[in-house]
Amino acid sequence: MKTLWLAGIFLALAAPVSPAFSAEPTTRDQLVGTWRFVKLTATSGDRVTYQLGEHIDGYLTITSDRLWLLVFDATRKTPSSPALSDAEAVAMFKTQIAWTGKYELGDQTPEGVKLIAHVDAASSQAIFGAQRVYFVRVEGDKVFFKSPGVIIPNTGEKSVVDFEMVKAN
Repeated sequence: MKTLWLAGIFLALAAPVSPAFSAEPTTRDQLVGTWRFVKLTATSGDRVTYQLGEHIDGYLTITSDRLWLLVFDATRKTPSSPALSDAEAVAMFKTQIAWTGKYELGDQTPEGVKLIAHVDAASSQAIFGAQRVYFVRVEGDKVFFKSPGVIIPNTGEKSVVDFEMVKAN
């Protein structure tokens, strides 16, 4: 009997542990707040790129029904004066992403809760009026977003976009 009891404890301890996000669904309350960008990648086929460079900065603020996103290349050059030259304006535009929209949460999936954002203002008309779909999961003070595939305005490629953020202080 004691051997059976010990075997049961061993099996329970040796059983694989499921990731927290599949056992605990991500909720709206967990998402609400301000998050600071840590990483942003786009994957097309087997090629991973950093659309805004490997060193990014920016924030995502989420309320109960809306989100605001601003992310940029943290290494971009400071313009020579407050009045941007045409080249500087193009460089600034190509090194940032900014948009906002209302969102809704869908079903919980193994990749996270489905979030559908309805873009109603954007720095690029290429995404104005679009829906952006992400699978989102919260792990402690981090949040992870993954798109099933979106067109990247700067490249025109359909890519899986992943971004990782930490809770802002």
